[in-house]
Amino acid sequence: MSLAAARRTAIAATGLDRPRPQTVTARHLKATFARMGLTQIDSVARVVRSHYLPFFSRLGPYDRSRLDRLLYTAPRMGVEYWAHAAAFVPPTTWSLFARTRAEWWRNDYGQRDPETGEEFRRLLCALLEALEGGPQTARTVAALVDHEIPERHRGHWGWNPSQVKMALEALFAAGAVSAAGRNDHFERIYALPRDVSPLLGDQPLTFGTADDPELGLRTDGSPRRRGISGTDNDVLALTRIAAQALGIARPDCLADYFRQLQAPTDEAISTLLETGELIAVEVEGTRALKWHAARTPRSVSSRALLAPFDPLVFHRRRIEWLFDFRYRIEIYTPAPKRVHGYYVLPFLLGDRLVGRVDLHRDAAAGVLRAHRVTWEPGEEHWDELVAELSEMARWLQVEAVDVAGTHVPLS
Repeated sequence: MSLAAARRTAIAATGLDRPRPQTVTARHLKATFARMGLTQIDSVARVVRSHYLPFFSRLGPYDRSRLDRLLYTAPRMGVEYWAHAAAFVPPTTWSLFARTRAEWWRNDYGQRDPETGEEFRRLLCALLEALEGGPQTARTVAALVDHEIPERHRGHWGWNPSQVKMALEALFAAGAVSAAGRNDHFERIYALPRDVSPLLGDQPLTFGTADDPELGLRTDGSPRRRGISGTDNDVLALTRIAAQALGIARPDCLADYFRQLQAPTDEAISTLLETGELIAVEVEGTRALKWHAARTPRSVSSRALLAPFDPLVFHRRRIEWLFDFRYRIEIYTPAPKRVHGYYVLPFLLGDRLVGRVDLHRDAAAGVLRAHRVTWEPGEEHWDELVAELSEMARWLQVEAVDVAGTHVPLS
């Protein structure tokens, strides 16, 4: 299989080869979400919150409030969890992360601290009790609980959560709480799982003991790896979803999609090869795996600016392999060391990633600004880029596009 054919397979699998509908309905949004299997969440809103962008890339302009309703009102299309990174996944997919939830002791949020662990565990229980009264943000629920754990020094430049926030995140990782939504500041609104979706069910928080053969800690204080029935089936199901979403992938790509360990993913791959759901192919000398029902169009006429966290590009090694395109977002790179800009979106045209666009929605000025455009060698497609930026600008309700200093008012 040629690299060009593999690229077209990947583009088709994620839905970027399809013509954009004239009017986007809830059915389009649901079908797109089902095809991707997840949509990643990020707090940076340089253009718009990142989970909105993959839907625009595939469908064109749509009503963001309609997507909000699908994600935040019953019956929910998606719920939040640490699926890739922070992401929305279908509630049925959330249920497949039993291994992650069961091993939350491996991530010590404070529950194993020899000095404050007991008090932290009391705080966890107090927060669960407080959430019985309904969904709360970390700030509002903090007023309902008492704890005696000293707070960290909050002057450091990094993320410095309060003890309540750390406890809520521990409960979120354990599946004992979920997210009912986000407020205007994009803060999680924590809730008991049954208040988010009946498909999540109750996830009791079990601390275990050193004598428990399945739960808790070993006598030396190290975390005990817990055996969870059905885990192999969960990994198989997650690998199956990833394979359908990717269309064609290397084994590492399949593991990365839901951040699974490679060894159990490899076992799942072997099973899917035996069932014929995966087909082993060679892509110009590289061993790859093709989903049995994946389409390989003869050509694609894709045109899309892709979020840094779009499923087509969030596994950077995969796009280096398929597209010969080395991509980094650079928001955490000091300004003098940035190569392509602050918030850089790859530009997909046809079956190639042809450039990088450092994009910013300047709401105050009513302008969508492409501060810097970097084309791949031999690729310059200004008219196509301006057309795509103009469509995005209308969706974002700004009045003009500025491309590398050239002002383009919308007609």
